[in-house]
Amino acid sequence: MISGSNMFSYAVLILATVSWGGAFVAAKMVVGEIPALVAAALRFWLAFLCLLPFMLVQEGRKAKISSKDWPALVFLGFSGIFLYNILFFNGLRVSAAMDGSLLVACGPVLTALLSAFFLQEPLHWRQAAGFLVSLGGVVVIVTKGVPAALLSWDINHGDLMLTCSALTWSFYSVGGKVIMKRLSPLTCSTYAMGIGAVMLTLAAVTQWQDNPFGRMTIVSVAGLTYLAVIASALSFVLWFAGINRVGAGKAAIFQNLVPLSGAVFSVLLLGEQWQLFHAVGGGLILGGVYLVTKPAGTVLPAGKVSRGI
Repeated sequence: MISGSNMFSYAVLILATVSWGGAFVAAKMVVGEIPALVAAALRFWLAFLCLLPFMLVQEGRKAKISSKDWPALVFLGFSGIFLYNILFFNGLRVSAAMDGSLLVACGPVLTALLSAFFLQEPLHWRQAAGFLVSLGGVVVIVTKGVPAALLSWDINHGDLMLTCSALTWSFYSVGGKVIMKRLSPLTCSTYAMGIGAVMLTLAAVTQWQDNPFGRMTIVSVAGLTYLAVIASALSFVLWFAGINRVGAGKAAIFQNLVPLSGAVFSVLLLGEQWQLFHAVGGGLILGGVYLVTKPAGTVLPAGKVSRGI
């Protein structure tokens, strides 16, 4: 029987992951009216300003960063905020939000592999199989259910950018594992958002000169507010509140709600069509994630993992 306390914790985790699913729809709406780099910069300036006072109150003196931590934080800002969002927003300009939510779901699989290579974390045979299964799902979605399209390179470059965004997020996650041995997740994320926002602003310098707000409507304003406040700042707080209550292991399973909710919102709000290749590809990706995140007994020696599988 689930206790009332656990039910509240699970509800918090559901709210966080469902809001991340909605981010794909919100981003799709925003990039139709605002240049991608400008949208990304605004999102993370707003998110940073929302999280900063919360971090200062929550962390106190622990929020102060030493010089040795800055290189890692710059790496997090570059990989998880700057590169990820360039690929994310530009990918959604030409790809369906549903495709993006399903493709990005392969992130946990890529994170497990990168952790094995760079952090020498043991890799289970089940995780190796999970990578191949998820890779198959990515191929199905990128080729729209026609794998032969790979031979002629007849694929959507937006889908490729979204797949690469999952890879950059995995680098961010691996870097976070290292720096979070010294700093809290809240501190790391707040600084990474601020650093990434500066990078995105500099990258968008030419777009700022072209009056990027001329085409803005209430739709893009609402979408941008959702991305910054709900899908970035608030969901981060909810996610780690849930982890603190039930543990990271139990919380991880709720991440599977991100592609599911993203697909549902895409159909309901954007009128996108659910097709058979979405079901097949999404099922393979989530199946691979399950294999990667499920504990297993037999592992590959660290030395073999470092040379690849």
